[in-house]
Amino acid sequence: MPRRTALQQLSRQFAQATAQADWDALGKLTAILAKNLPLLAARGPWNEIEQTELLQLRKNYAQAVKICSEEKERLGLHLGALQANKEGWVAYAVVGELDPDGNRA
Repeated sequence: MPRRTALQQLSRQFAQATAQADWDALGKLTAILAKNLPLLAARGPWNEIEQTELLQLRKNYAQAVKICSEEKERLGLHLGALQANKEGWVAYAVVGELDPDGNRA
């Protein structure tokens, strides 16, 4: 496959997976990029059109990294909130197991 086509395809796939917040696809694409970019680079110097496509791929990859970082932060805050409320949830679960007279159900 010509380098330009490969770069365009990867760039498009990163943009699409990023727009859909498709974490599995982003992980797979990152592995594909890590494997194939050195192989593409080994073919020789990049021409001007390929450099433009490479720059677009770099932008789309950076956007993917950004949304992954944002999601990681959001999940970290959510998990922190769950941990902070853990004792209350456990107490609520224990109370919920008691019948109206306070005996274990």
